Amino acid sequence: MNGTAYGFLTAAAPDADALTRALAQGFGVPAARVDVAPDGTVDGRNWDTALVTCEYEILRAGDLRGMVNVYATPAVTTPPAPEALAATLARESGTPVLVEWGREPWIRKVLLPQGWATYAAVEDLDLAEDQPWFRVYAVQAGLPAFPDAEVEGLPAVVHGLPPRTPLADGLGAHRALLHPWEALISRMAAGWPPARWYGADLYREDLEARDRLEAALPALPGPVRTALADLDARFRELTVDDGGEELGADPSTTPWYRHRRPAVLPWRMLLPVDPEAAHWLWKWVEEGAEGKPGGVDLSSLDLGGADLAGADFSCSLFCGTRLTGARLTGTEFYRSHLQGADLTGADATGACFVRADLDRAVLRGANLDGADLTRADLHSVDARGARLRGTRIRGASLIDTDLRGADLTGAELRENSFEVTLDDTTVVTGLTGTLFGPATLTTGTGTRSLAGPALEDWLRSRGADVRVVAPRCPRGTPGPARPAP
Repeated sequence: MNGTAYGFLTAAAPDADALTRALAQGFGVPAARVDVAPDGTVDGRNWDTALVTCEYEILRAGDLRGMVNVYATPAVTTPPAPEALAATLARESGTPVLVEWGREPWIRKVLLPQGWATYAAVEDLDLAEDQPWFRVYAVQAGLPAFPDAEVEGLPAVVHGLPPRTPLADGLGAHRALLHPWEALISRMAAGWPPARWYGADLYREDLEARDRLEAALPALPGPVRTALADLDARFRELTVDDGGEELGADPSTTPWYRHRRPAVLPWRMLLPVDPEAAHWLWKWVEEGAEGKPGGVDLSSLDLGGADLAGADFSCSLFCGTRLTGARLTGTEFYRSHLQGADLTGADATGACFVRADLDRAVLRGANLDGADLTRADLHSVDARGARLRGTRIRGASLIDTDLRGADLTGAELRENSFEVTLDDTTVVTGLTGTLFGPATLTTGTGTRSLAGPALEDWLRSRGADVRVVAPRCPRGTPGPARPAP
């Protein structure tokens, strides 16, 4: 009887003590019966008494820094599944652990220390002569461990979990003709497993398969026609007729099924790795498909790494929400509350924050190029290193806002409160409009206040075309009360 072998990749270099703890827990054996050593080590091994052995290799380059190979002897009668063992390794090691998943060798399931999971596409570049060199080039949800990976839907993940197709399976020679259509309907009914994503291109391919069925319809035998009628009825239940708008189909020249799209569109966003956040975000998507109006409360959830581009979150609550590394290009946050939200490293290019409340938000390293912050509140905001190129900040309140290292090239102001912190790395080339001061300038020798002509001169000397104006009310005069969140 053979034992059980496992192979894992890790984002960080393996640690022998953490591996020992994880393997003892994962296999339910004493730590003394676990043997862990660097790959190639012979001396000092307890081959005779170990129930579980592990060799690891620390990689010098690439996105993945460790290879871990585990072997459980036949004496371990109930070895864990690879994903379960990977989850234990991730928790004990404090680093993402990747395990083979699905049909394609380059697709890996990523188990995270928090107990969450996502999927990644990994390339073995084999650049080093004596070591593997791995690149994580795409992830289903953004992960801090792989900042250079593209966040995108992975079709191979979809195909790695084949759906049930009982009708097609019972049709013998006609199975291949009916299978793609039934597979689509099964995935739709199940909520688009495993990641609640399905690409629009994949959906179009399924419609093309239905075209082939339509062309073959006159020659199909009765059982196939009956199965197809049942599937078409189910397809109608799960879809809505939008006149072909979503996928650009002309109702006058295309068949009926091309005018319908899933009731819940699975290609509009990529969910975060946090299961609770993914649940509530998907629930909001489903409610939107049912025509329920209004915003959503996603406060204090972890939406880090999600792709929410183009979503309409008008009048929503994101108080204390983690949006680090999220894709928010063109996303609508009109009149939304983002107090204390963390948008570190987020891409909010072209997003709308008109009248949004961003008090105490963190925008460090975020990209807000071309965004609209008109009349937004930005009190006590950390925007160090943020990109605000061409951003409309007209009428916004910037009070105690940290703009050190920020890039405001071509941004537009209009009677803005501008009690901000600047330094020599703040870029203001092409900044235009009017503002109130005073600002605080931080230099290597200390800080000083800039107000009136001094602030205007400092900005103009660095390429801005702005005018510092006196506030409408004397300083200290209370203005209108702000509405409660």
